[in-house]
Amino acid sequence: MRDTVVVEDRQKPVVAAVTEEFVEHGRNIANLEGHSDMRQLVFPYLLEGLPSEDVRRIAEEMYPQFLKVIGAER
Repeated sequence: MRDTVVVEDRQKPVVAAVTEEFVEHGRNIANLEGHSDMRQLVFPYLLEGLPSEDVRRIAEEMYPQFLKVIGAER
């Protein structure tokens, strides 16, 4: 999240990618850093240990949401 804050401070479009488990923690960090409107893309928890084809499917499903969150919908 702090890396996302650094990028946002430089006026660059950025989205923090977090799993469901860390949404609240991410919001807390963003608030502490003065970025209460930090954009987050929330992935299902737990990704670790999933077969690569499942991870690829999740990434493909999340891509349109990423574009929407970053403001670059196709």
